[in-house]
Amino acid sequence: MVVAQEKIEWQEPLTQKSNERNPRRTRKGGKFAKVKSILGLALIVGLTGAIGATTIQLTVVQGAEVRTLENEISTIKARKDLLQMEADKLRAVGRIESAALAMGMEKPAGIVYVAGTMPTLKNQKVAPSTQAATQPIEVKLTALQQFSKIFTSFFASTQR
Repeated sequence: MVVAQEKIEWQEPLTQKSNERNPRRTRKGGKFAKVKSILGLALIVGLTGAIGATTIQLTVVQGAEVRTLENEISTIKARKDLLQMEADKLRAVGRIESAALAMGMEKPAGIVYVAGTMPTLKNQKVAPSTQAATQPIEVKLTALQQFSKIFTSFFASTQR
């Protein structure tokens, strides 16, 4: 069997043909892409920094406002306590007694009962005021009125 051998001769150098077949594309925007990514990163860092600074500034301002309000609250509480002490001093029984004695009043001796007005029923006749002072009127009270009188006298005795 006879096989023919083929002989290939290259007319051009091999390196030139490979360049023509796969020419490398030059990146014209390579430097622009780097600048673009740096600008994007700077924008992100700047926004994050601005948000952080704003948050810190708001926190500091609001903290100062809270401290100011707490100081005002403590001042108002101290003032309230002083006013309460002054009111208690003015309400003191001894001060009232001394003021009454200074106005010429006398201190009562023993237990003093103050006469109050009793509600009258519509169908009862009201006695003149001169007779009411000299002669007590006996009125028959209902069970509800008796309970009300006892209940009222109990709370009146606790107030003294």
